[in-house]
Amino acid sequence: MTALEQVPTTRVVMPAEVVLRPAPPQPAVFRFPAPDDPPPGAGRMLAIAIYSAGLGLCGVAVGLYAVVAVFSGAPVWYLPALAALTLLSVALVVAAFLAIHQRALPWVLLLAAAVPMAANVYLTML
Repeated sequence: MTALEQVPTTRVVMPAEVVLRPAPPQPAVFRFPAPDDPPPGAGRMLAIAIYSAGLGLCGVAVGLYAVVAVFSGAPVWYLPALAALTLLSVALVVAAFLAIHQRALPWVLLLAAAVPMAANVYLTML
């Protein structure tokens, strides 16, 4: 082979733009339903709504008793403790409704929401 002979080479031509498709995004756990989401089952929605209504009615009863207790001389810590526990319970119920498309997470969140509400009832009974 001399310097003037051409060496056979393979030329690879790349396209000017390489289009990479990103992986489809995973849906968030806590989100409002999108228009293309399938609706949750009617029985599931009814059960979650009834459980939440029970927690809400319990919260209303505790709140009414708290109003009477505050006007009749409750300790200083009583009202902030009830408020914090109630807000925690409400936040967990809201999270359960936002996670309604998950399989078991709404039920776990609703069970977790019952714990601060039970603590509210306990504080009320003291």
